[in-house]
Amino acid sequence: MTSRELARSAAYIVQHEYEQASVIAADGRLASVGEFYGDPAVALIDDHEQWCAVAGEGLVICLLEQGFGQCVEYYRQPGEVRWVTDLRQTGPFALEWQGEDGAWHSLVFEAADVSAYAPGR
Repeated sequence: MTSRELARSAAYIVQHEYEQASVIAADGRLASVGEFYGDPAVALIDDHEQWCAVAGEGLVICLLEQGFGQCVEYYRQPGEVRWVTDLRQTGPFALEWQGEDGAWHSLVFEAADVSAYAPGR
């Protein structure tokens, strides 16, 4: 199987093998980001390497430094799925995502949002 790289920073790589996405730290830690219907389309790693986002069928945000591998899903619940085609960071814990209709939408979150969700994942 071949992995496809979606994003890279100095300390992290976001990649996927078919529909399964993962993040790899420079020290060898590996965390699953989750499965996507169809391959994930895009990913980004925050400028300060605190979190990453992977998107396609919805959006998944995962912590990188504190709480490595804790993730939260957005726009993936039945009836609420959004198809995300592009991402751009707009703040320390904020991004914009582009839907398949070409419109951009904002999402502001906190690391605590991700940590609080992770145990039920």
